[in-house]
Amino acid sequence: MTNFCSHCGKPIVPNAEFCTHCGTSLTGKKPAHKEWHDKREKVLRQNNLRPKRWVKPAAITALFVAACIWVYANLPEGGNPIIKESPVVVEPARYSLVGEQMFDTPSKVENGKIIIPLSLVKEKKFIAFNYESPANVVPLLAYVTTEGKIVTAVSMCEPCNSKRFHIKGEELICNSCGSKWKVNNLEAISGSCGKYPPDAIPNTLVGSDIQIDEQIVAQWQRRI
Repeated sequence: MTNFCSHCGKPIVPNAEFCTHCGTSLTGKKPAHKEWHDKREKVLRQNNLRPKRWVKPAAITALFVAACIWVYANLPEGGNPIIKESPVVVEPARYSLVGEQMFDTPSKVENGKIIIPLSLVKEKKFIAFNYESPANVVPLLAYVTTEGKIVTAVSMCEPCNSKRFHIKGEELICNSCGSKWKVNNLEAISGSCGKYPPDAIPNTLVGSDIQIDEQIVAQWQRRI
């Protein structure tokens, strides 16, 4: 039967008093040979210098976590850039979970601006109006986000040609196809028309009026 050293685990010669690999005394009667002691000390030093097995996986894990944090921190923000740059101008809106439909209202055009009253948008929260020119009619919408921004856009779900929407909670929903977008930034949530939310148009608040550049609307073209 083969015996093994209790210190280094190497096989030992039967009846040996010392381990020939590490120099450990097997009987405790007398010290091991100096060469064995030197060898044992060398082995122990090497074992101490050898990196622990768990160090490398831990370092890799730490690097992976750090990389994930960096990637997450540098992900591009979703949503419409026009809405992102819009300032908060009114109290945030709160929409029911039942669904709130558009309120139709006329608009006026003066000095190259399409104008709708801010008070009406604040009261109704979600309105529909048209821009009419000799060439065409462009349906428009305006609503208050749950952050307090005013969003103005072309009121059209282009793939399905719907011009009507409703807002439920924090979702803008096409009345025809049911596609959904986040009300705060028009980022797609679901639906076959998700890539084509109402096309946001910049607006400015002048006194008590919301104004939209007439030329932007007059030159608007469908994306598909």
